[in-house]
Amino acid sequence: MTLPASTSHPTPRRVIWLLAAVSLVGYALRSNIAIAQEYMAPELGLSMGQMGVISAWGFQLAYALFQIPGGFLGDRYGARLILGLAVLGWCIASLGSGIVTGGAGLAFATLFATRVLLGVSQAATYPVAGMAAVHFVPERQRVGASAFYLAAGMLGAALTPLLLAPLMVRAGWRAVFVASAVVGLVMAIAWFLLAPRRAEPSGTHQFVTMHDQLRAAARLLGNRPLLILSCSYFLHSAVYFVFVFWFFRYLTEARGFSVLDSGVWGSVPYFMAFAIAPLVGVLTDRLARRSPPALARRRVAITCLMTAAAFVFIGANLPTPGLAITALGFSVACLVSCEAPYWTATTAMAAESAGSAGGVLNLMGNMGGVFSIWLVPIMKDAWGWTAMLGFWACVAVVAAGLWLVAVRSYSPSMPSVSHEVT
Repeated sequence: MTLPASTSHPTPRRVIWLLAAVSLVGYALRSNIAIAQEYMAPELGLSMGQMGVISAWGFQLAYALFQIPGGFLGDRYGARLILGLAVLGWCIASLGSGIVTGGAGLAFATLFATRVLLGVSQAATYPVAGMAAVHFVPERQRVGASAFYLAAGMLGAALTPLLLAPLMVRAGWRAVFVASAVVGLVMAIAWFLLAPRRAEPSGTHQFVTMHDQLRAAARLLGNRPLLILSCSYFLHSAVYFVFVFWFFRYLTEARGFSVLDSGVWGSVPYFMAFAIAPLVGVLTDRLARRSPPALARRRVAITCLMTAAAFVFIGANLPTPGLAITALGFSVACLVSCEAPYWTATTAMAAESAGSAGGVLNLMGNMGGVFSIWLVPIMKDAWGWTAMLGFWACVAVVAAGLWLVAVRSYSPSMPSVSHEVT
């Protein structure tokens, strides 16, 4: 895809590429535990249920709760400082996860704490990235540009099992976290060296006082279209996180793959998402030139969600593992293709509080992740993998329906909440 560029300055293009790199590394660092747990849990005496608690109520809940504060800080202090500090936090959390020791109780508590730190430090990533996209990218190209850096996260998720599963087999699970910390440190250095010192072009509205900015952020909680869209994102993300956290386990347990084979096949959905999502983003921008942008985003999002639901159901019931993985891969690609419409619709509703608005959206999305990560092992034990996946296919259909309500409630002529600040 062609990334938008400023006509007079290379900063917009550079920022989008940097955001893509941050997204890629961020997803790799949050996904590493899904690989490491295969060896980590038995060595530390932890059950898969406890690993689910660590990821759902440790990382995922902290990540969700700090979405709005992370976006708020991005609005206030800019992307360079906030994202740079965030990436450094990833490094510390990954290194801490790699040195966990002791009995099962101490190991559980220590690993839980490191995942909380990772969740807190990663929370600012996408709200601040969405804010930067609003400031640098023309609206007519914004879905495609957003899809590019969001899809880069899928590339990170795809590379994680391919690179870390062999490393774990050869050097142990601790090497997975140490290597992740080193990659994160390199990303932090690159970000501080290359990111612009101000994340906004001159002339962008600035809040005069912290109180004004807090008032603007608080008004977002009364923005009905934003809240409805966030509820849809809650359901969308609940389905998506079934794959993010449990797909590797599904391949080893339900389909009988080895750890190494699961590392290879587990990357297929993310490679598919990385290839397809930016194309869908560009298509959405083209549709938006012939129809209202809100209508174009709605049509694309609903189509992707309904298609994802169909492929989840089909993939869960196919007897051939290769065909099942392909179908489930298309489902993941469709779910990821929804991301840019969700984010661009949200930032359009409150452009000058884009970071905080993105925080509201991602708070709800990741609360969906908290519940699905926690519920999957319970549902799988009670129903089996096939019926459990069928349930989440139905959830994706409901998410599509909420798009109709959200977009019909929103008018582009509505004033953004931040415009009310004087």
